[in-house]
Amino acid sequence: MTKRDFLIQLQRTLGGRLESAKIAEHTAYYEEYIEIQVRKGSDEEKVIEALGAPELIAKSILNAEYDSKPHLNEATFYSLGTRLKSVCGDLGEKIGRKARDWFNRLK
Repeated sequence: MTKRDFLIQLQRTLGGRLESAKIAEHTAYYEEYIEIQVRKGSDEEKVIEALGAPELIAKSILNAEYDSKPHLNEATFYSLGTRLKSVCGDLGEKIGRKARDWFNRLK
C-alpha cells in the first residue's frame, strides 16, 4: 500500500464520524510520520505495513475522541429526570388552574 492509499483509506474511514478539521489533523500526523521514516531510510511500504490497517487506526482514533468527551452518567440522568418531573408538575398545575378559571368563566 502506498502512502497516498493509506491516507485516503484513513480519511474515508474517519469521514462522517469526525469534524473535517480533526480528520485533517490526524491525516497530517500520519503523513508526516511516514515521510520522516522514509527520510530516515525506511521503505515506505514497510513503514505503512508496520503502522497497520488504516481502519484499525481510525477505530483507535474514534475511541480516543469518544473517551476524551464528557458523558452523562446514571446519577446525572436521574438528577435531570427529577428536575424535569418537578418542572412538568409545576407546569401541569398552572395549566390546570388556567383551565379551571376558563371553565368557571363559561358558567
